Amino acid sequence: MTTLLVASVGGSTDPIVSALVASRPDVALFVVTAQKGTQPGSAEKVPGILEKAGLSALRHELLVVPADDPESIFLALRETLRDLRRQHPKARLVLDYTGGTKSMSTAMFQCALATPGVEVQFMAGQRDTLDKVTPGTERPTQIPIDWLLAERTEAQLRAYWRGFAYAACAAGAKGLLENLEHNEKAPEAVRQRLRDLAAAARAFDAWDRFRHDEAAKVLATLLPRHPELEQFQKLAERCRDSEPQRIADLWRNAERCAASERYDDAIARAYRLIEWVGQWQLTSRHGIDVGRIDWSRITESEVQRAGLQDRHASRAKTLSGLVQTLKLAAAKDEEGEIARFLRDDFPGKKGKDGEGRLRDMLDLRNRSILAHGQMPLGKADWDRFLAFMEVFRRQVVTPLLRSAGAEPDPPQLPQRPPDTL
Repeated sequence: MTTLLVASVGGSTDPIVSALVASRPDVALFVVTAQKGTQPGSAEKVPGILEKAGLSALRHELLVVPADDPESIFLALRETLRDLRRQHPKARLVLDYTGGTKSMSTAMFQCALATPGVEVQFMAGQRDTLDKVTPGTERPTQIPIDWLLAERTEAQLRAYWRGFAYAACAAGAKGLLENLEHNEKAPEAVRQRLRDLAAAARAFDAWDRFRHDEAAKVLATLLPRHPELEQFQKLAERCRDSEPQRIADLWRNAERCAASERYDDAIARAYRLIEWVGQWQLTSRHGIDVGRIDWSRITESEVQRAGLQDRHASRAKTLSGLVQTLKLAAAKDEEGEIARFLRDDFPGKKGKDGEGRLRDMLDLRNRSILAHGQMPLGKADWDRFLAFMEVFRRQVVTPLLRSAGAEPDPPQLPQRPPDTL
């Protein structure tokens, strides 16, 4: 493998000579200063360094930088490193910041943090005094920047939670752990924190994809170290075991979609929630499966009230959609929440009952790409649907869920990791 050595050069040349002898690079880049007035630079020292290392024929370049301007040094070096990476994409790239001014060393280290796949070292040696290292005793000492970078990247991964992007956090944490797998200097506390962060993100990602059992199991493994996750672990179990609790959870899922500006997805979930409430009521209270209608369970008067004459006459095996599902549920329970919602005036819409307003929302939903249309829905569409859902949830969903022992307003999934993570 080709080795590229980037070394900052200052007044003392012995550490650079030792670095060259130790690494035997194929190409070298020396970061040097030019002479400025009576102030000497380090560029003229390079030929002597190469000769002393026995590498006079080594391919090398000089990057001339100001002595005490870390920002300018960083910008120049970063661009040069990018060029070297393009020229040698598979090479081993080693940055040695032993020599040079403090500004040069600072810029070198900043570039190492900003350049993926870089090794960082300095030449450590025996000190007989506080002034200098004894020449000839220098040895390359690796700086473990992988876990330093991991901690910085970890902060970015945690920020994904604000937008409920749990999958991105989980994937990023997994990648960091793989990078640290063979880094013996990475603290175990960092590894454990990343493992737990990845696991928690996986759990909430599974939850977001309606895999409540998986979420509950993963969260259970985290409780000994992160007891504040218990409320979510218990809620995931309730969602797994209770259809009414899953209905409540679906609304939180719709809210997450809207918060991420995925309005077609949010409205699709709200539509499904309305339909699901009707199906749940027919199944749990009346033993009617809308996917396989048993017409013997529906009286003639209920058929009339629900407007199902054509379906009944043909002995259709299913209902044709959401409205028929709700109207049948209303016909089976004329004083129930669904029936009252459909026939009563809709708040703020003079002359329009709940069924009429429901049909308005279905027209809106049908324009969605995820339904029957070709145009993406936007925030204004979601705001209209949200206003409708606030009434439907208050008048229908909440009382029905409460009567079934479910929590109608469960907490939203977290937008930041637990404080202990």
